[in-house]
Amino acid sequence: MTAKGAARALFDSEDHPAVRDALAMASVDYPTLFAHAQARLAALFRRILPVKLSLVTDWAEAPLMEQAALLQPITEQVVTFSQMGVPALLESALESTRAPTGMFDKLFRRGQSPFQYKPALSASRAQLLQLMADSEAAMRALEESAQNLSLHGAVLAVVAKLAASAPDPVLLDAFTQRRTLIQQAVRQAELSMLQMGQMRQQAADLIAQISAFLTVTLPALEMAQAQENR
Repeated sequence: MTAKGAARALFDSEDHPAVRDALAMASVDYPTLFAHAQARLAALFRRILPVKLSLVTDWAEAPLMEQAALLQPITEQVVTFSQMGVPALLESALESTRAPTGMFDKLFRRGQSPFQYKPALSASRAQLLQLMADSEAAMRALEESAQNLSLHGAVLAVVAKLAASAPDPVLLDAFTQRRTLIQQAVRQAELSMLQMGQMRQQAADLIAQISAFLTVTLPALEMAQAQENR
């Protein structure tokens, strides 16, 4: 069946041949998606066919709202991480372990001993571990949401292609507007996941550095002090 013939069938009927025509086109235009989600594609095609303006203008509204809700905790986690100030705390702790480099440094250098940083670093490590757990769950949920939106976007693209010959400029414009919105939402999710991935890498590095300070550096300093006090 030609695309033009399929377009007429979409407007005239809700029967399964219209859905099969859409699935056939999806298998060509989105082979990977089709291979992994044929049943979901079929279910979505049954919801949007036959094409109506109200269906197009409201298409993927629930997934869009879901993603907007998922982005909020991710933004909050990124802000929380930036406000923790762990890099500065860790740098101060490491600096406290370095011996004075000259007479001036010996006379005027003031600060906490390395052991005084242990409570704050232990608390920061616990916060970072919790942030890693929370962000992993948030990223998984956002990834699933983005995949769902991509599925809705593919369905809309296929139906728009089948309906390209429709003599209704309002409907065709609605297709364009809605597809653009879904594409922007998917891109936003991808950017947020990239940002979250970078934050998680930084957090993992800090956890490793704090663990090294608490389990290697401090015990070594304690041993050195014990030997000096003999």
